[in-house]
Amino acid sequence: MAGMPLALLRRWVLAALVIAQIVIVLFVIKNWFYVTTYRLYLDQRVGDVRYSTAVQRFDVEGRRIVPQIATRDRERVAFAIAVNRPSMLHVSVRAEDRARYELHVHHDGRDELLARGDATSSASSVVAPLPTDPGVVELVSDGALTWIDPRVVRDLHAAPHATALAILLIVSLGLTRLRRTDIVVPARVAPPVWVKMCASCVSLTLALLTLEGGLRLLGDRVPPGIAAERHDLGEVRRDRRWEESARYERRLRPNVDAVNEWRYGDIVRMGYIPAAVSDGIVHRFRFRTDAEGFRNLAVRDRIEIAALGDSFTDAMTLAVDESWPSKLERRLGVPVQNYGTAGFGPQQEHLVLSDYVAQHRPRFVVLAFFAGNDIFDAEAFDDFERSGGEVRRAVAGWRIKDVVSRADTWFLVSALHAGAAWVGRQETMSVAAETLESRTFLPKGRTMTASFDRGMFNIPAGDSALRCAFMPPYLNTLTFSQDHLAARRGWALTRRAIAGMQRDTQAFGGTFVVMFLPFKSQVYFPLLRRAFGRDELQAAFQFYLGANPKAPDVDAMFQNRLAQNRLMRQFCEESGIPFLDLTDALQAQIESGKNVYFPDESHLNEAGHTIVAEALASFLRRR
Repeated sequence: MAGMPLALLRRWVLAALVIAQIVIVLFVIKNWFYVTTYRLYLDQRVGDVRYSTAVQRFDVEGRRIVPQIATRDRERVAFAIAVNRPSMLHVSVRAEDRARYELHVHHDGRDELLARGDATSSASSVVAPLPTDPGVVELVSDGALTWIDPRVVRDLHAAPHATALAILLIVSLGLTRLRRTDIVVPARVAPPVWVKMCASCVSLTLALLTLEGGLRLLGDRVPPGIAAERHDLGEVRRDRRWEESARYERRLRPNVDAVNEWRYGDIVRMGYIPAAVSDGIVHRFRFRTDAEGFRNLAVRDRIEIAALGDSFTDAMTLAVDESWPSKLERRLGVPVQNYGTAGFGPQQEHLVLSDYVAQHRPRFVVLAFFAGNDIFDAEAFDDFERSGGEVRRAVAGWRIKDVVSRADTWFLVSALHAGAAWVGRQETMSVAAETLESRTFLPKGRTMTASFDRGMFNIPAGDSALRCAFMPPYLNTLTFSQDHLAARRGWALTRRAIAGMQRDTQAFGGTFVVMFLPFKSQVYFPLLRRAFGRDELQAAFQFYLGANPKAPDVDAMFQNRLAQNRLMRQFCEESGIPFLDLTDALQAQIESGKNVYFPDESHLNEAGHTIVAEALASFLRRR
């Protein structure tokens, strides 16, 4: 029994060593989870950018978003870095033909070359260590080149922990090999505390891994809150509201019953402006489709008016009761069926008329022609049909988080973030367009100076201050003259589709109407032109259209503002098609200080859909 105290001491020392090893392992795991990636986005660059041709893109590749910076000719793109820990620069380079690249880091007054080489059409990966002190990383290209996902990744700092763990393991093994023959071991010994701790840690780890695996196995069926978190990480998930179609390309599924929720508009989601300049108001509403795959409560045999169109008709950013077809039905007191589908162009709308509308023989068929992309959608769908479905439109990506730790990539962490967001969410999830989201009332007697901040305009109008941002592809349409648009293949395809819709409608005794819906910058341009000087507006448009080979010409763009309006009006007059242009009605509302589009969205808000419904109701009553 004389040796018992020594045995107890050895046992407690072993227990303490095991606990210390567990703590060290936990520290290593924590450090592994917090290995952080800092993505380098173009809007974070430093230096003189006045003559830069570099463009930020977010491309969909498989199931992920891949950030890219495209440069032309000789270009230098610099980023300030201050990780203050050992880190690595990761980037892939790809050239259209052949180009040269260099990677530099400037620190402590020195210019250090990290890597150089020739880039080809096949992407080459470059990894280079960075200094721990603050500096500037510079990406230098000579020729047309794409920098694929440039990022700084903090190293896993595990060497000291690994050394300490090795020493503790050696000491533990040495102690366990010591034997004393005079130790009396009790017949039954309770498990030591460290054994219980190890068992608890293993059980907890297995439980967490099981939950993580279960969430991953859900795939596209994860809850919406988690899906939103994964969306910000750049994961492309299949939207179960949609299906691929050999006839229509991509369309809504029949009998969908889901919840739509969005916080930032498409101009933010696609990376054109930062989320920081948006109000970030949550919109949440029920989303249903009928048995034919359109946003109606049910398929009805008798309808008076059929509404054809794209996302400006199906109104996916709003509850269906706020869409102009629903409001039109309430105003006229007759059945109005919504046949709009986001992404559809004139040919698909003609197919909808033939496949679904004609059998109901409505008195009116109203085509909502959207000037922002219908001509270009016509070209894309023609390519799809000519290729037998092989050529499909590229899916636009969106800006993803630029600072991400390994912990963020776990589904469990996404679930915790989603839960915290749900708990902190305000009771009112959807805010009407006529609240602070759309405009801010100015105190009596106080004036406001127009301003522009990273893509968001603030404009005085009436007694209000309106906020608005533009979708760059739509704004770019203003660079096309009427002659250019008239010569495009898409305009010929559009005319042919509309003429076919008119014939089909007349065949069952109905009246075909074309309603012209302008894109946002068409409506706001006169107000902007009065609020800003020419050079200021030129600089603001350059923010959106920096990818264009030439700087935007504000005067030429203003001359082109109504080019599509004139083209469509002339065509409808020649074809005997009743024509309603909503541009003036929408412009009158914003001139009075009332927003008709969501500030950070390209689509009409509730007030905009009300204006459309009122104008169309008056137009149809006269007929």
